Amino acid sequence: MRTRAGAYIAFSQLSLLSFVALCTALHPGFVLKWDEGGLSNYGIHVKTAVPYTLGFALCSFFSFAAARTLPARSYLAKQMRLLLNVYGALVLFSMLSTYGYTLNTPLKLLHVVSGIAIILFGTGASLWMFVRLRSSRSDSVWLAVQVAGFLLALIDFFNVLHVLFLAQLLTGVGFGFLVVHAVRRSGGNFHAPR
Repeated sequence: MRTRAGAYIAFSQLSLLSFVALCTALHPGFVLKWDEGGLSNYGIHVKTAVPYTLGFALCSFFSFAAARTLPARSYLAKQMRLLLNVYGALVLFSMLSTYGYTLNTPLKLLHVVSGIAIILFGTGASLWMFVRLRSSRSDSVWLAVQVAGFLLALIDFFNVLHVLFLAQLLTGVGFGFLVVHAVRRSGGNFHAPR
C-alpha cells in the first residue's frame, strides 16, 4: 500500500543510507579498516560533518513525518506510530550526542548509551514488526541481517573484534527494510501476531 507515510519512511531510510555512503566515499579510512570505528567518526570531522548531519537529521525528520501521517486505524497502527516517533527521537539524540563525545568522559558515555539504545531498539522493533507482518521471505532475510548486526555489535561491545561500523550498517539496513515494509503494510493490512 503506497501512502504518504510509506513515502516518508522510505525517504528517511534512503537519506540515512545515501549520506552514510557519501561519508564513506569521502573518508573511507574512518570505518573501513581492521580496527573499525563507528559512524560517529563522520560527525566530528569537517570533511564529513555536513553529510553526516544531513543523513541523521533527514532520517529523524522523515520518521516523525511518517508517524504524523500514518493513518491510525487500529491499535497496531497506533503502536507503529509510536515506534516511528521513538526511532526518530533516538536518531536525533544520537546525532546530537556525536558532536561533543570527544570532549570528556560523561559526554562519551552519553553517546555510547545513545548508540546502544538505537541498536537495542532496532533489534526489538525489528522482531516486533516481523511477527506482525505475516512475513515474507524477504522479511526473513532482513530480520537475519538485522540480528547479524546485533550479534556483531555484541562482539564489538565486548572487545572481541572491532566491527562497529559493520554492526551499525547491518542493523540499520535490516531495520530499514523492515520498517519501510511495516509502514506500507500498516495503512490497512497490519496484523496481530499469529
